[in-house]
Amino acid sequence: SKDRMARYSEEGFDYQDDMERLLRKFETAKSLVPAPVLRKAREATSLGAIYFGSTSPAMLEADDRLAAEGVHVDLLRVRGFPFNAEVEAFIAAHETVFVVEQNRDGQLRTLLMNELEIDPAHLLKLVHFDGTPITAKFIADGIVERLQERGLMPASAAGGS
Repeated sequence: SKDRMARYSEEGFDYQDDMERLLRKFETAKSLVPAPVLRKAREATSLGAIYFGSTSPAMLEADDRLAAEGVHVDLLRVRGFPFNAEVEAFIAAHETVFVVEQNRDGQLRTLLMNELEIDPAHLLKLVHFDGTPITAKFIADGIVERLQERGLMPASAAGGS
């Protein structure tokens, strides 16, 4: 490690001081990264979906499809990391939150769980990783399927996309 004068050090205090300084920088970064973009559903809902990047066009189309079937979902497009308070507040405000990603490992979901200490059961994984672009059909069908599995389909929903 280094001390405050950037000299090599193996002292525990210097290492701890470096780690605390980095933690303060990380906390400051939360206020500097681009804020997430919230898209409220047309009707009040306990369902949310978090997505980012190239999933955006398909997610917006899927939201329109779902709404037409009576499934209303609030959307939050994450645009930066570390996550700011808006991301944590969005998750807390919804009983069920889908995390839509285009990678096998669900990296965004893992970051949300680890960084915000979110219960994994609260974040439902919806991953697409076959090498083709994610589609609105994949997202809408996945959300409907998971809602049906949990007995959470709204009474007004048609029951499939």
